[in-house]
Amino acid sequence: MGQHRHMTRYFRPDSSIPMPALLKRFALLYLPIVIVLSITLLSLMRLDEQGRLAEIEESESMRIAVAEALIAQNFSVLSAELRLISSLPGPRRYLDSGDSVQREELEDFFLVLSHGGQYYDQMRYLDASGQEVIRISHNGGKPVIVPREQLQDKSERDYFRDTVNLKQGEIFVSALDLNIEQGRVETPYKPMIRFGTPVFDSAGRKKGVIVLNYYGNTLLRQFREAMQGKDRYRSMLLNSDGYWLSSENREDEWGFMLGKDERTFGHDFPEEWRVISATEQGSLLTERGLFVYATSYPLLSGHHSFAASDMAHAHSQQEAQEHRYYWKIVSFVPRAVLAETAFYRQIGSKILLFFVYLLLALGAWITALATLGSKQAENAFHLIGQKHRLLFESSRDALMIVAPPSWNFTDANQAALQLFGASGLAEFTAHGPSDVLPERQPDGSLSSEKVQEFIAITMREGSHSFECEHQRLDGRPFAADVLLTRMAVGNDTFIQATVRDISERKQLEEELRHQARIDLLTGINNRRHFFELAEQERVRAKRYGVPLPVLMLDVDHFKLVNDTYGHLVGDTVLQKLSEVCTHTLREIDIFGRLGGEEFAILLPETKMERALEVAERLRLAVADATVPIEQGGSVHFTISIGVAMFVATDAKVGDILHRADLALYAAKNGGRNRVCREEAG
Repeated sequence: MGQHRHMTRYFRPDSSIPMPALLKRFALLYLPIVIVLSITLLSLMRLDEQGRLAEIEESESMRIAVAEALIAQNFSVLSAELRLISSLPGPRRYLDSGDSVQREELEDFFLVLSHGGQYYDQMRYLDASGQEVIRISHNGGKPVIVPREQLQDKSERDYFRDTVNLKQGEIFVSALDLNIEQGRVETPYKPMIRFGTPVFDSAGRKKGVIVLNYYGNTLLRQFREAMQGKDRYRSMLLNSDGYWLSSENREDEWGFMLGKDERTFGHDFPEEWRVISATEQGSLLTERGLFVYATSYPLLSGHHSFAASDMAHAHSQQEAQEHRYYWKIVSFVPRAVLAETAFYRQIGSKILLFFVYLLLALGAWITALATLGSKQAENAFHLIGQKHRLLFESSRDALMIVAPPSWNFTDANQAALQLFGASGLAEFTAHGPSDVLPERQPDGSLSSEKVQEFIAITMREGSHSFECEHQRLDGRPFAADVLLTRMAVGNDTFIQATVRDISERKQLEEELRHQARIDLLTGINNRRHFFELAEQERVRAKRYGVPLPVLMLDVDHFKLVNDTYGHLVGDTVLQKLSEVCTHTLREIDIFGRLGGEEFAILLPETKMERALEVAERLRLAVADATVPIEQGGSVHFTISIGVAMFVATDAKVGDILHRADLALYAAKNGGRNRVCREEAG
């Protein structure tokens, strides 16, 4: 009972203390502490949200980059296979003779190819009039030759009209849509992309076209696997009009084929679509959530597509330029998913914060009573200090107080002492902000002037945040995220510095950036990074008038290597080729894998004669290389090389690559294992 009377003195106002004075003192004690705590919490919440958004954006960007690479790889492999089929001796012999025996051999050849590739629904040869001559159907995984009496006239179909008008080596690529049979969408749905190329006899006469119907489900399945992330993240593949080609809600897909014109991304997300459709890539944070997106341009050099209606049997109207044939890859993280992992959203955190504020209010009330009513003021104020110190020390981020007039450190929590390697508070406060928060300059020196500038900005604007490299007391550097916040308690003004070590995050970001630039199989530049570097060299060559040759490389009979020894040996061949080229080339030369067995090399400031010498040296070095196999023995392989030179009229990297590609085909058609330069124009 005596203890109860002792405690009630802290809660029951003394009758001699005026209530207005007590409330005023309570407010003067409580509000500054609440403001300091709230600003600290808001600062931590801000850093936490920025960090979570950055991590999500980085991870989703990596998934999108992988999905883009898979799409490009599919188109590259299919194009290479189609070009190989059209150039092989078997089809050429039949085109020359038209003999029935040669036709049966060609049918058997197509049938063997169909067994080897489970991703084709149909493989067809149509003559120059559009009549089917050979058709191989997938037949549920058991390819068959369609009887001749069932072959059809396809002269009115858009893919024939568009393909038969192309030049040798060019490829028609249709839109990704659903297969149509007898004027209706086939069910179950069969997503399809049609690849076609004209074929010529030995005299160069166009004899018809070869058309491959590629199962789009293969590409869409790879896309979904690449984009598979957390359960509540949504990945989407959209065509250029915003229709879903792949969606978490399968009912949204193929609206343009099924007469559901309203089932578009732009219909459900109009504001977001205006931004996403107008920009190549980026991230967008809206009230609905976070959208990370990129644009995939799957058409390669020599590809042609045509603007047509949404239905696959409609006739084409005009050729679609490369920049019009694209897909949008979108990763959507709903706002609720973004917020649910935040510290302040957790029930336990809310309860903790409630009790913290309640304890602060209780402490302020006790202090007000004590300072106005009795000598208990000292004990009450000490209690408040303990509560505030508990919050200050419990933060996992380094917290430091910088006070005028010298603007030196006056306090720091345990996390700050550990971060900067101080043995105690006395050692830490012996140093000023200029000693432990300097900014490292590009030449490696440390600048203290920036720290004073940041303090001035904080005093003027209330807060200032920045990222840079700092150092510990022993001189070891680390990357840090710093937030400076101006605070005031009564007549005293000071700055609180919140420092977070982000060295691991920076290292991870650098590793992810590196992985996004290299080809995972060979370790050299991937297609995207090669094009970025090549564009820089093209601009430099045009500005300064220096020569810039490009070499296009292709492994001879690579499919035969895969079919004979397996894909693991084929991968080793590509790795060996990359190793030989890397050791042969200069450090300034730019070497990249464009897809499949196709590689490209830029030789800055090199004349054509020298480029041809380099190409010949590469060819000989590769011919001498060997790849051992597990069964014993080794594999020898050769390459064909096309060489072209940059000219001032080249508006983009694709122009010079196209000419080098033509020279490469000349080397292939000339017997392979040789170097050919572009024809003089």
